[in-house]
Amino acid sequence: MRKRVAFFVAFYLALGAGSLQALADEGRRMKPGETFSVSNKENPSTGYVWSIDASASAGLDLLAISDGGHKAGKSLPGAPGTHSWTIRALEPGTATIQFVYKRPWEPAPAETRRIVFKISP
Repeated sequence: MRKRVAFFVAFYLALGAGSLQALADEGRRMKPGETFSVSNKENPSTGYVWSIDASASAGLDLLAISDGGHKAGKSLPGAPGTHSWTIRALEPGTATIQFVYKRPWEPAPAETRRIVFKISP
């Protein structure tokens, strides 16, 4: 019985820690002209797709963003893949990109990912 309780406590804590990590901003230092690739796991067959939430992002004029789109993982129907972007720093400053994983017809995202770019020479 104690092992079961310990397992469920560990499982609960692991879920909580994962949620906190998902909410924390990621940071990336770059110099003007450098590029950085971002990839998020995606399964558009479920209706969920990753996109950039411009209203929750800031300093996007400091970056050049190229959307690489969805790339299928396995050749099975409905198999997940990845959505990728290439980000190039243009000039010094701080920019934040917020990615959202959501269905277009639903108001709230299922997941978010924020990356803060600190660009300096």
